Amino acid sequence: MYPIENAGSAAVVTECLWEMPDGVRLYTRYAVPKGLSRAPIVFMRTPYEGAHGGVPHDASEYDGNMFIKRGYAVVLQHCRGRGDSEGECIPYKNEREDGLASLEYIRRLPFYSGEIYLTGGSYLSSVHLSYLADKPEGVRGAALHIQTDRMYERDYRGGCNYNLCNIDWWARMMERSFPEAQLSRAYERPYREAALRVFGRDVPEYTGRLIHNTNDGFWKSDSRERVMDTLDIPILLTEGWYDFYVDGMFSMWERLPESVRARSAMIVGPYGHNTSVGSDTDYPLENANLPSDWVVEWFDSIREGREYKYAERGRVRAYSIAEGTWHSYGYPTARSRVRINVYPQAATKDNGEAFVYEYNPDAKNLLSRQGGIFKESDFSPEDGILSLYSEPADEEIDLFGKIGINFEASSDCEDTAFFARVYFVEDGAAYYLTDTVASLSSLIGDYTPSRKVEVSLQTPPICFALKPGMQIRVDISSRGGRYMPHPNTKEHFAYATEVKIATNTVYTDGVAVELPLAE
Repeated sequence: MYPIENAGSAAVVTECLWEMPDGVRLYTRYAVPKGLSRAPIVFMRTPYEGAHGGVPHDASEYDGNMFIKRGYAVVLQHCRGRGDSEGECIPYKNEREDGLASLEYIRRLPFYSGEIYLTGGSYLSSVHLSYLADKPEGVRGAALHIQTDRMYERDYRGGCNYNLCNIDWWARMMERSFPEAQLSRAYERPYREAALRVFGRDVPEYTGRLIHNTNDGFWKSDSRERVMDTLDIPILLTEGWYDFYVDGMFSMWERLPESVRARSAMIVGPYGHNTSVGSDTDYPLENANLPSDWVVEWFDSIREGREYKYAERGRVRAYSIAEGTWHSYGYPTARSRVRINVYPQAATKDNGEAFVYEYNPDAKNLLSRQGGIFKESDFSPEDGILSLYSEPADEEIDLFGKIGINFEASSDCEDTAFFARVYFVEDGAAYYLTDTVASLSSLIGDYTPSRKVEVSLQTPPICFALKPGMQIRVDISSRGGRYMPHPNTKEHFAYATEVKIATNTVYTDGVAVELPLAE
């Protein structure tokens, strides 16, 4: 069956199986522009490519390929246990070793010119991040999207867990080994047994993410942990304001060595977990999508030693929501902040000074939508959600950075969580900007029930223009987004077998929002 060569009008495509050191063979396809004996190579590894069943790939599909047209060869590989590759897929487990072994194969290809460029988004980015700390020979640059190198920064925020560490995705990735996974059983307590219930046996690589809810040695043993601190190649990072990885990707940018960041660039647009505007956006986003050649242009700029035409090196190119334009910012940098008060516009339960609500972890999550700009309906106090509004802006305020939400609160339980979602209000409609969550224990440590404490929440970065007449709206509750409901106990969320119903109080006098001013 392998290798198979197939010629099209633009490229010659070869399909083969590359044997890894442990004997598992990975399906690999490489396309070389016709007429070239040597070419720079773009390397991609994916778990999502559909299986081809051994049928030769149609080389004509490369006729319009941007990399082929620019003179690059393309190497595409199916990750272990996915597509036409052999073996078992356990997410992240073998990617470093498989990636390094595959790079050895690439360096032996007859058309190898000494230049390898890496690209991919989400898991396709993780597979490269897993081995970059090894500084593999021949790698000259990378363009990686919508993924962080430190998964703790995705799976936890303020001590709260992100949707059982995305267990539905784990089930899809491992479907070859567990074709009859019972996902409906994932959300039974205790959550530490989720893998046992869903897959019929424990998967330690997954369960570890649930039981290690602090940034401890479990997370730090990941080969991606040290990548950004030691990177020595120019990298283009691309992200969306509405992606759950956005905080982690800004962390990656901040941790780059200064000399490497000066040769790199970051682009952040109004996207969810992708690199283009979703079709379901509720707000006009003009000029937001990137040109089709934005990745190959990055590689060309590295090879030719010239500026990158879609972003300034050493800076972040950011799309400003509501303004609808792109700006170039330095980040990180010291930034000025403006503090504004927000006020309830509906009666609260204690003469306008306090909002008292019942938080039942097993109740329906009303603040569940995410992933892009959407228009939100109004909530009533009976929903357990407090909506507060700023005064209309009298001048334009350009924002870039993390928004802070500060208020006083109390609970009758020994621990609980507070969730805040931020909107901008234009012509009477509220549009989602960003959100955040934190448990009391993550903010202040041990908590004594009924004690009033200061709660300071911080959102991921956002870029936005608050125009004259617009308002900021903040919804405060105790659950939202895709974060797992807090059990209202001090017990580890993954070990808790029972939950408490909390009576939580937000003191509405002095609730303030800190807005980061753009430079």
